[in-house]
Amino acid sequence: MKAAIYYGPGNLKVEEIERPKAGDRGIVVKVRAAGICGSDLHPYKQAWERYKTGIALGHEWAGDVVEVGPKVTDVKVGDRVWATALLPDFTCDACKRQAYFQCPNIKVGGLEFHGGFAEYVWAPVIIPNLNLFKLPASMSYQDGALIEPVAVGTGLVKKAEPQASDVVAILGAGIIGLGALARFRDVGISRIIVSDVSEKRLRVARELGADILVNPTKEDIIKRVMKETNNRGADIVVEAAGRPVTFLQSIDMVRPDGKIMVVATYEESFMFNPSLARPGMPMTSLVRKAVRMFGCYAGDMPSSFELLKAGKIKASQVISHTFPLNKIKEAFETQMNSQESVKVMIEP
Repeated sequence: MKAAIYYGPGNLKVEEIERPKAGDRGIVVKVRAAGICGSDLHPYKQAWERYKTGIALGHEWAGDVVEVGPKVTDVKVGDRVWATALLPDFTCDACKRQAYFQCPNIKVGGLEFHGGFAEYVWAPVIIPNLNLFKLPASMSYQDGALIEPVAVGTGLVKKAEPQASDVVAILGAGIIGLGALARFRDVGISRIIVSDVSEKRLRVARELGADILVNPTKEDIIKRVMKETNNRGADIVVEAAGRPVTFLQSIDMVRPDGKIMVVATYEESFMFNPSLARPGMPMTSLVRKAVRMFGCYAGDMPSSFELLKAGKIKASQVISHTFPLNKIKEAFETQMNSQESVKVMIEP
C-alpha cells in the first residue's frame, strides 16, 4: 500500500509499505479521509520528541473496515467507521479508570506506529463508543474524520462546566477552537467571543454562532473583552492559539476566579511569573485573580460524534482544502497557512 512516511521536519515521502493486519483485537480500515492536525504540523516544522521517523503520520481518519480480528465482536467488514488507533497498557491507574488517553505508556497511531496518511490503517484495539463509532448514512467520511479534533473542543467544554449566563472568549479559531465554539453554542452559552488573525477562520466562526469576532492584528482583544463584560472579564477563556502572547492574554482577560482552558500545543518555550502582575495592571496576576487553569487533552468522543451527527458543525463548513495522498507536502504547506486554510483533508 501507499503511505506518506515522515523522515523529519519538512520531509514526507509517499512510499510503498506492507499493508497492516488486524491482529486478534484490532481492525484494518481503508482510509477515505484523514485530517491534518496541528500536532502533525509541529514535527513537520521542527524536531518533536514523541514523533518517530519512518512512520506514517495522521491520527484523524475515517473509512471502511476491510479486516476484523477474531476477538472483535461489534464491528464487521464493510462498516463505515471513525476510529482512532490507540494501544494503552490496560494496567495503569488511568486505564483502570477507563481514561485510556492518560495512560503513561499509551502508543498512538501516527505517533509511534503507522497512522492514517496511508491507503490502509490499523487500529490495534477496539473499544466501542470510545475509539470507534459507526458512521450513519447522514455523515460523510470527512465528517467522520473530524470526530477526534472536534472532541478535543467538546471535551474542554465538558471540563469547563459552563453556565448559560457565562461570557466565553476563544483564542484561536482552528478546528479545536471551532469545535469548542459549536459545543458552547449547543449547550446554550449566551455570549461567545472568538479571536483569530485569519479572516477566513473568523468567517467560519460567525457561521458556527460566534457573537463577536476579533482580529487581534486590528483590534486589542483584551480591551474588547473588557468592553463586552463591563470590565469584569470573561468567565471562561479557551487558549487554543498556542502562542506565549495568547497564554498571557488569557490571564489578562479572564475574570477573577474565572476559568482558563489551555488546549493549545506550544512550539515556543516561555517563562512567566504567576504571582507577578504587569506594570500598572494589578489584576493580571494569576495568583491574585485566583484563576482556575485547566490543561485539556484528548476529548469527549461521544459528544463530538453527536454534535457532528446532528449537523451542528459540518465538514462543509470547516474543510477548506482536500488533497490526494501524493500531494501531501502541498497539503501540509496549505494547512500551515492559516490565512488561506481552516481544515485540510487528505483522501488517499
